[in-house]
Amino acid sequence: MRINRNLILLGIILASACSSETPVSVSATPILPTPTPASRPISFTTLDDATLGGLLYGSGNTAVIFSVMGNCRQGWEEMANLVAQNGMMAFTYRWRGCKESGTVVEQEIQKFVDDLRGAISFMREQGAEKIILAGASLGGCASAKLAGESQADGLIVIASPREITQWGFEIEAADIDTDIPKLFITAENDNTVPPRNTRELFEIAAEPKEWQTYPGTAHGTDLFNTESGQELQQRILNFILAATSPKP
Repeated sequence: MRINRNLILLGIILASACSSETPVSVSATPILPTPTPASRPISFTTLDDATLGGLLYGSGNTAVIFSVMGNCRQGWEEMANLVAQNGMMAFTYRWRGCKESGTVVEQEIQKFVDDLRGAISFMREQGAEKIILAGASLGGCASAKLAGESQADGLIVIASPREITQWGFEIEAADIDTDIPKLFITAENDNTVPPRNTRELFEIAAEPKEWQTYPGTAHGTDLFNTESGQELQQRILNFILAATSPKP
């Protein structure tokens, strides 16, 4: 199923007006998210020399990389803190297309897969021997695209479609043809990415995989702000702990 162009990328990419008419250079100074008491701000460089900002939580040889939605809003902070409390590293970061003004530059954010590649490389350099990729909406697209390539140990996708036709982006079955555990999550009536689009991605993923839905219309990490939020956090944490535990 192709995504309807008139839905403006089904709303997962642009929460505000974007312009790709004029090239915008990537600043050498990354936009650093506001640190929390449990995190420390860092910057890293992608393989194509873009400098991005992120927050690093915790320590250990297992890392969970949380990728944000296309509107650039943070939404993984509590989850990242919970992961750190359980003896792992957690990392959140922002796409290069995210600007201090709150706008999103479409021409830059289209390199979102390269941004995640850079985040994975950075976490390997921090000593991560096991990596879980977790993403919502656009972040889930990037995570699924790199699940096999990165040799991740687990994949979590919240409310992500298989394709973004406007950008020529598609997740192939080969990208997620890996025997790592996979968890796909959506709201029953997601008002931005219809559940059927996330289900299409789930269907092409190799086993083992799990499908989880929650009531309501919330999209992506907005699910954490619903009555199901606490249950969702525990569901994701349980998945991460099971995926990274020593195999018998």
